[in-house]
This record gives sequence, structure tokens and C-alpha cells, in this order.
Amino acid sequence: MCVITIIWLLTLGNVITANLDPSLNDWTLITSRFMSFDLPIRKYILQVKTSLPEDYDTNPVYNETVRVDKSTTMMVELYDGPTRVGRLTWNSIHYQRGYDVYTEECNTFYVSYRNFPCGGREEQLWAWKFNRNNLELSCDDEVQYSQYFSMGDSFRNLQEKCRDLGRAEISRVAVRFMEGAYVRAVPMETVQEPTTIGFRVATTLATTRPTGPTTSPPLPGPLSFEQDFPTCNCWTPECGYCSNLHCTVKQDLVSSDHGISVRSKLLWGSKRLNSIALYDEKGSILGHFQWGLSGIYLTGCMSCQTPPNLRRARAPIGLTSWVFSLKNLVLQIKINEEVLFERELRGECAEHYSAVRRFAFDGMNCENRFLLQPDMEVGAMINPTCSNSCPMFALADMFGVQRMPFS
Repeated sequence: MCVITIIWLLTLGNVITANLDPSLNDWTLITSRFMSFDLPIRKYILQVKTSLPEDYDTNPVYNETVRVDKSTTMMVELYDGPTRVGRLTWNSIHYQRGYDVYTEECNTFYVSYRNFPCGGREEQLWAWKFNRNNLELSCDDEVQYSQYFSMGDSFRNLQEKCRDLGRAEISRVAVRFMEGAYVRAVPMETVQEPTTIGFRVATTLATTRPTGPTTSPPLPGPLSFEQDFPTCNCWTPECGYCSNLHCTVKQDLVSSDHGISVRSKLLWGSKRLNSIALYDEKGSILGHFQWGLSGIYLTGCMSCQTPPNLRRARAPIGLTSWVFSLKNLVLQIKINEEVLFERELRGECAEHYSAVRRFAFDGMNCENRFLLQPDMEVGAMINPTCSNSCPMFALADMFGVQRMPFS
């Protein structure tokens, strides 16, 4: 079963005319359970300075008779004039169950952080940033959460509410349950100019690009085409959280006979998906292809349950070899040369993803591998060690430890 998402055009509406509350030019102490400030959120980054509580439980018991201590919880409400249009809730710790951060208009359930925020340090500097097509929450400059306005959860029919949040002219914010914390507003360092890509406005991810070449020098020694590389995770500070072209692989997926051959674990759950970020030639992100045993997703175009025959084809133990293909704008997943899932992209989806010229692995680890193909050019950060992010796997290759071949 698939849900075909109707693509939308993010309109910017009228020019935001609200002025910044002067008190937010510097750190302001929150002294009550509710305080509000004038803040044109698209012109400023909202920063919150707080600290970890002395005692906290990362795995509390949740049931009807036990009240979970939420001294870790912070909340910001967003207003368009007198109307509340959004509510952001997040925690200063990473819960084992992933009940960490939540945008009420976009998320059915709480979403997990990438890791424990701010490296577990007592003092924390949080930042909420509203881009043109998504919002981001970071702690000490490490992005922990990102929500695209085009990707509201379908379970509670939140797609339209999430889009409305992206369109809203937010001019005021209110903070709740944050006594003792400090807040301030910092002007956006750069204004991101929209890039029109068919049916929506996308943003070029990196405001600055490396000045060197976007591909690595010729592969040394025994490395060759058809050799597997680790799926280097682009969601790192070094890769600019998937914005650095050095962390991408150049390949024209729409005309490629090879596609992307991957060996990875196939797991259940929406938080355990294989995720490939798709870019145009210049590095603007077009969307993500994601899949696992529970579902198959293509940003803005597709949300499907994984068919039973595809689930049954996974390896009983360890990693499964599979191929993602987008040739002629037909999305395919193959295992053992057999096409087990196929959908043709049409209309605006076809127009949008016809621009795919690069990809990167988002959130995948060193254990997973992909095949270097003749029609690929790897960025300088894509190498056997993932630029020292996967040193143990490079040592295994050096000493001739045999890997399971792609099937």
C-alpha cells in the first residue's frame, strides 16, 4: 500500500514586518513559567542557554499511575499575530526510548535525537533555526533534529498543518516551563536565496563550499571499481550535516545502468531506515530515499508499506545486498537481481527527481557498504576510512580480512 503525496509550493507570503523585542539583543533571564517576545523567526535564530538538571532518568517508567519528571522539558510557542501556529517541545537529555523532541504540527510522536545533546556537558546552548523549507534544532552547533515542512506525519493527517507552519509569518514567540534559562535572538548569518525546482522552493544546503575539487584524486593501489566502500555518514559536522559536496558521490542516477548497490542491515521501525540523500548537480538537496522492513519513502512523492516479498528476501543473518535504481525515473529495489519493488515517478515528482546527480548516505554507519561503480565520482571525504571516521574497517582491509561479497 502506498500513499502518494501531493507536492506543494512553499509560498513566502507577505514580507515580515514585525520588529525584534529589544530585550532579545542580549541574554534575557526567564523568570516565570510564561514569557513572550516579539521575534520574526525567519530573520533570527532563537538561542536558549540552559543546563542539565542535577538528577535525571534517561529511562523512566511511563504509565497512567506514574508521573514522569519533566524538569528536562522546554517549550516554545509560535504566533502569527494573535494566532498560535506552532508548538516546539524538546528536552535537555536524550531518553533511551527517544522521547526527545516534538513539533506538534508535524510529528505524531516524539522524535529521537541523534545522540546525547551537547556531548553530555552540563552547560548547553540550544538554537532553533527556521529555514525556508525546514526547521532545525541544534545543541552546541550539532544538529539534533530537522523537520521538513513538506513531511508532516500522515498518521494524524498532519501534512497540511505542517505545511501551514512553513507558510506562517511568525512574529512572536512564547516560552514555557523554562524558568532559570536564558534566551536571545541572533541574526541569520546569511540569507539563503531560494532555488526554484519545479514544485517547491529548495535551499542550497551549504552557504559556503570548499574551494578545492569536489572529487577525490584517482583511487590508489588495490582500490578499483566494483570494490566496496563504507557508507560514510554525511550527517556529521565535518560534512556540514550533509551539505558538503566532498561527502557526496556524483552519479546520474536517472541514466545509470548500475544504480546504488548497498549491503546493510534491514530492520523494522521508522527510526531504523536506510537513508540516501539525493542532490542536484550544484548540491541542493532534492529529498531522501529511505527504506526498511516497515516502509519505503521518497520525500514528497511516496510513502509505502514494504511488500511481503521484499521483506522475505532479506538475509536471515547480518547484512543484505540490495540495489536502488532510479533509471528512466522508475524507482526500483532489487535483491539478487530480482526487482521486488517498482514505482514509476510521474508528473511533478518525475520533473523534480529528474535533476538527481549526486547522493550521500545519511545516518548510515561504517558496517554498511556500497559498491563503487564506473559511473561514480566520489568526493574527497568518501574513502576507505570515511576520513578517519571508520578506522577499524580500513585496518581490516589493510590486513586482508575478507568481507562477504555482494550477491
